[in-house]
Amino acid sequence: MRDKPPKSTQTQGGDTIADYIMADTPLPIYLPYPRFLLKMEISQTAKLLYSLLLDRSTLSQKNKWQDDEGRIYIIYPIAEIAEILDKGSTTIKGALNELDMAGLLERERGGFSAPNRLYVKVPRVPQVQFSDQLMAGNPTLIEPENRPTDGQKTDLMMVGKPSPNQTTINNLTESQTKGVSGEPPAPYGRYQNIFLSQTEYDELQVEYPDRLERFIEEMSRYLAANGKSYQNYAAALRIWAGNDKKGAPKKGIPDYSCKEGESL
Repeated sequence: MRDKPPKSTQTQGGDTIADYIMADTPLPIYLPYPRFLLKMEISQTAKLLYSLLLDRSTLSQKNKWQDDEGRIYIIYPIAEIAEILDKGSTTIKGALNELDMAGLLERERGGFSAPNRLYVKVPRVPQVQFSDQLMAGNPTLIEPENRPTDGQKTDLMMVGKPSPNQTTINNLTESQTKGVSGEPPAPYGRYQNIFLSQTEYDELQVEYPDRLERFIEEMSRYLAANGKSYQNYAAALRIWAGNDKKGAPKKGIPDYSCKEGESL
């Protein structure tokens, strides 16, 4: 059986277009692509645009482009973005709106003859919490180390032999996995990131019969977009409902509409 002929790595003129990566091969310039984007339900153009804006943000960090509150911002004309990504201006505007609605971007008008500022946001990394009753002794914390694979930092590791029930699924605390009533919770919401026991859900259903499902879906999107979690989801939903009641008009259904380019 003959070996397959190697694929051509040269153009018709003989110029090299690709090489194998060796131990000392310098990598080409590339954009940072956060892993959380892989799970987000936004368009591929929006994901690519976020990577481009994140890369430009690193340049703003070096040049110390920050406002009075210390927030890093970038200035990136839509026409320039469209040219780099080989997309139309309308497509880029749509992708900007997607990032805005997902909580990954905030745009601020620059005023008369001044360019708009773009504030690129990153999700907060949820921290693993441990219950005091589940800790065996006083384990020592190991400082985070660099991963050889992706350069990111590892989570804090524990030395010694903690109890088998020290950690729980989805990095939830003991109170989150059992709920206030002691019942095991079930995931709710589009992104399955709101945890309620049956008793908690039934009580909330009685309190907010016509609004509970909307609260759950809104909170689910918010948590997924910002990488957040709550200690007690039932309590968080009641706060969510209180804020909704305060901000709602006196009559009729709350107005959640927004103008083009704005986000809630």
